Amino acid sequence: MKKNGLLLVFSFLFSISCSDLIIENNDINKNLNDFESAWKTAKQVYPFFQFKNIDWDSLYRKYKPFALASKGDEIYNVLFDLFRELKDGHIEIHTEGGFPVPTYLWPRDIDRKSFSQIVVSNYIGKQLKLTGKNNISYEIFDNIGYIYLSTFEKGSWINNFDNILDYMKNTNGLILDVRNNGGGSSTTSDFVISRFIKQPIQRKKIYADGQIKQWLIQPGGSFTYTNQVVILVNGSSFSAAELLPELMRQLSNVTIVGSITGGGGGSNDVYTLPSGKRIKMPNSYFTRLDGKLIEWNGIVPDIIVEQTEADKNNGRDKQLEIARLTLIQK
Repeated sequence: MKKNGLLLVFSFLFSISCSDLIIENNDINKNLNDFESAWKTAKQVYPFFQFKNIDWDSLYRKYKPFALASKGDEIYNVLFDLFRELKDGHIEIHTEGGFPVPTYLWPRDIDRKSFSQIVVSNYIGKQLKLTGKNNISYEIFDNIGYIYLSTFEKGSWINNFDNILDYMKNTNGLILDVRNNGGGSSTTSDFVISRFIKQPIQRKKIYADGQIKQWLIQPGGSFTYTNQVVILVNGSSFSAAELLPELMRQLSNVTIVGSITGGGGGSNDVYTLPSGKRIKMPNSYFTRLDGKLIEWNGIVPDIIVEQTEADKNNGRDKQLEIARLTLIQK
């Protein structure tokens, strides 16, 4: 009886250890497959390895042991650390629930703390109107139009921009504010640009394999704003919020004011790993008009005006002040 009991105990313990081993091996295989897929995909599509002087092969050797040792969701930490090496504000790890985790916060994003819509409203002397699912705020002061675009994410909300421009059409000048705008879709920024041009302007996107895609941004909307425009930018203007001012600086009536932008020149796609986890990363990029990359370099304003958190806390917006003065003097 005792012998049979011991056999049952050992059989039970053996079944547990085998079960643990199977689960652990499944974790290892699953996580390693995700790691291999993520690394290989980046090697094929990421466009900035040479520019950033990154040895992607050596990073494979560095992080593979961590992938092998990871269990369960620990692979997220491995992928996060691997892609953080790229120092790219566009790269995100998407959890299985779909929540995106950025792998890098670009240094100039500290400008986010120096900007306040409340301070802007105080300058204008009235509360800003809101529209476009609260993505756009606007008003007129001193016969100068002010439009703040908080994002360039896709959506029908941007159609409200036409009504705002119609409201602004008799102003002497316009301030287009994209400070703290983290970007979104270049299709949305193209929509805005199209309302300020009478002739098509060209833009291009360059892929990791050297392929170049070029297309024209066509004039759009029922009304084209042709009076003087100042575009306000700061270090928290990123991606599409950098592409817009850089393309619009081709127009003779446009002046860019503020601090150097964040430096996010990539164009993203989302890649699904074998387990279903997803990684968003650039597979192509945009350049400035001078040929230099937007990535890491950012856009340099025509008039550089630094704004600090202390300025904001004291109720001052020096960049808005210079924008207004620039329009008055034109």
